[in-house]
Amino acid sequence: MPTERPAVQCEDLVKVYRTATSAVYALRGITAQFPRAALTAVAGPSGSGKSSLLRLIAGMDRPTEGTLVVEGVALHSGSSRTMRRLRKRTVGYVFQRASDNFFPHLTVREHLLVAVRASRAPARIPPAELLDLLGMANRADHLPSELSGGEQARAAMCQVLARGATIVVADEPTAELDSSSAGDVLRTIRVLVEHGATFILATHDRAIRRQADEVLELHHGTRRERTAPNPQMWGKGTPSQPASQEWSFGTSRHQQERKAVVELRGVSKSYPRGTEVVRAVQDANLTLHEGELVGLIGRSGSGKTTLLNIVGGWERPDEGHVVMVDVDPDEPVPPWSEVSVVPQRLGLIDELTIRENIEYPARLSGRLEEVRWLVDGLIDSFGLDGLQARYPGETSVGEQQRAALARALVLSPRLLLADEPSGHQDRGWADAVFEALRRASEEGTTCLTATHNEDIVRYLDRILSMSDGRIAERSA
Repeated sequence: MPTERPAVQCEDLVKVYRTATSAVYALRGITAQFPRAALTAVAGPSGSGKSSLLRLIAGMDRPTEGTLVVEGVALHSGSSRTMRRLRKRTVGYVFQRASDNFFPHLTVREHLLVAVRASRAPARIPPAELLDLLGMANRADHLPSELSGGEQARAAMCQVLARGATIVVADEPTAELDSSSAGDVLRTIRVLVEHGATFILATHDRAIRRQADEVLELHHGTRRERTAPNPQMWGKGTPSQPASQEWSFGTSRHQQERKAVVELRGVSKSYPRGTEVVRAVQDANLTLHEGELVGLIGRSGSGKTTLLNIVGGWERPDEGHVVMVDVDPDEPVPPWSEVSVVPQRLGLIDELTIRENIEYPARLSGRLEEVRWLVDGLIDSFGLDGLQARYPGETSVGEQQRAALARALVLSPRLLLADEPSGHQDRGWADAVFEALRRASEEGTTCLTATHNEDIVRYLDRILSMSDGRIAERSA
């Protein structure tokens, strides 16, 4: 009996990106097959080539060398029209940043209607059922900006599947989801696979790796052969684990008796959404002390990002007060040395190199020479030494995320607010991120981080749970 033709196959696949400074080899001779009606996980540390491989499979980019065949279509030699037809009829792509999948003025339901109208084949599961499966039925009439990052990721998957794609390519689809929501998405994917859909996911998520039918390991653009599952692959002593680096922020501000840095009293924030009112934060009371590392843990959409935005002064509460101790209340925007933020969107400046982005707060404050040694230490500790001359668009999202954290730490701020700072990191780099936050807190920086990664609780001084806009403290 003949073996069924794979959905995707490539041989000696090479992808080189020419930059202003050099040639970046994203893929170096990849040979692989991706089975039909199966879930394949493409795994590996940040910068290993996962996103580049997915973009080639989706017909969004061309290989530099080698062959690539997707559902019988030779993309390595196909015309631009061939690639457009593939993207329209066969392959659906879910971007790594979930918000990039949408038109900002269309609701979730309107996106699905557009997808259905543009499709050349009926969806395997009707859009209404997709919304129920992914827990998005009650969000169908909302705009993308009114959804949390996790909700955006689920809506993006609904949109792709509604178009009738037979192959779904998704870049880190669970990176911004809590474990419960990620589990819902993974269970849905398994149902769709049973109905004949092919999924190819770039991921750091160990749950996806465990559930995958096939795992393709990448490392520095090459394929790493797997002879058996290895639980140590993502732990200490692995190639993805950063080398231990010792650096400190200079003179410690740590004191025996910790002073209050920020106080929230009765803070509430609501948003109108059509005829309903969403209570993102409800009667929040919170005091953050000098040198604390506090984790704000909760499901996607629980209000974590809104609370961080209020603490950082990016949004105003409807009720209650936020007091930043020893900061002029009339100052509209606190300087980087007082409050530094790592948002989910990162906010790196495209026209600046990675190093220039990290140096940016120090340049603005005229302190670059004073902290140049710390810039070097942060670049080394976060594995950015070979990337510092590149621009953000020439690096992976995980590398950009580490650069954004280095930028936030470069002036040793009094308060650091980090929104899912390890969301796009493998396990080794996630540990490195929180080890860096731990060192910063030991030198006096107060750190409040929103996360759904329960693995990092060992680094925290305090854990705050958030659900439906309400905060509750729990034991570490």
